[in-house]
Amino acid sequence: MANELNVKVVKSDSQYRTYLEEIERLAASDPDPEAPEGARLELLAKLVEDYEKVRYVFHRPDPVEAIQFRMEEQGLRQKDIADLLGGKNRASEILARKRPLTLPMIRALHDRLGIPADLLIRETETMPGRSEDQEIDPEDLPYETLVRRGWIARDATPSEVLKRYLAPVGSPVFLRHTLTFGITPKTNRTRLWLWLARVRELADAEISKLGKFSRDTIDMDLLRYVARLSWMDKGPRLAIDFLAERGIAVVIEPKLPGTRVDGAALIGSNGVPIVALTLQHDRLDNFWFTLLHELVHVWKHLDARTFRAIIDEEVEQAKDPEVKEREANEMANEALLPRAVWRRSDTFRNPTSTNIKTLAAEQQIHPAIVAGRVRFERHNYALFSALVGHRQARSLFPEVHWS
Repeated sequence: MANELNVKVVKSDSQYRTYLEEIERLAASDPDPEAPEGARLELLAKLVEDYEKVRYVFHRPDPVEAIQFRMEEQGLRQKDIADLLGGKNRASEILARKRPLTLPMIRALHDRLGIPADLLIRETETMPGRSEDQEIDPEDLPYETLVRRGWIARDATPSEVLKRYLAPVGSPVFLRHTLTFGITPKTNRTRLWLWLARVRELADAEISKLGKFSRDTIDMDLLRYVARLSWMDKGPRLAIDFLAERGIAVVIEPKLPGTRVDGAALIGSNGVPIVALTLQHDRLDNFWFTLLHELVHVWKHLDARTFRAIIDEEVEQAKDPEVKEREANEMANEALLPRAVWRRSDTFRNPTSTNIKTLAAEQQIHPAIVAGRVRFERHNYALFSALVGHRQARSLFPEVHWS
């Protein structure tokens, strides 16, 4: 047999890609597991998986995650793919990780949905950090808050709320490619995920009003233009409208009790990039910094195969931020007020109210942005409180249910 097991440990990307191509070819032929082709498929899959663990530090989705992603991408429901998985009951078991995929199922999913075979033949894993007892507790639901905000009807049961917002199929919140920065032991994760799911639901409802998104449109010029909108009356609303025209949804949704979330960046169910803000501090400097920070995440860090959602708690207070957070901070600051301009300014050397307003006028940005930079760099948030736009952010969004 010429196609035997004369394979070697994967040591290069080119060898890795060659093995992936052969895996897809073998999987498409649906070999008998006991036949030489079936044994070769199993060995190649193992070698590829071992290489991925060393070469790629990011998470590659397991079969269930790959199926869920394609369902979201194509707007499919479980019943729409039931015939590919052997019927309704079998589909439920597979998506619940109670039963593995068979080779005929892998072939059908590969042929009909275009899911790479190398993802489907990987062993299905349990979700780390997701425990029905520890992570999802109906007692954690802020029921009265949800009713008051119009999220749910008064007669909705806890199970209905969890099914609507936290169902594992069709929701990003339980997938491993959600990063949360600034989280503490006191953070209520269920409520954080609930908020994230609500944000995506609101954004999905507005998709028809968005322009066509292209990642190429996001660059420093776009970020700087958004920052300059702060100079205008009702600048925050103008920025949201501007981004919507470019296919980026911005959702304003207050945080839930038990969380301290400032904002998030995520991919919607139809691939639409979403920026979410809570305006928990109700300051204009915080609005503009968080908006630009999350836009950098959309531009640089979101990807359907790695991180589909990034949540930021207390974005201004991060100590020793992770690489992605540091990059988002630096690029947001550069777009709002370039470092070279800031370091040469009189305001940097002598921060006074007059100098702050003068520099803001020269750069055509809101004085709150300059005042916020002074407060942040001096680690003194009592400075220039009259200039940072206290209680001037939420008032621009009267349609939001503020507590």
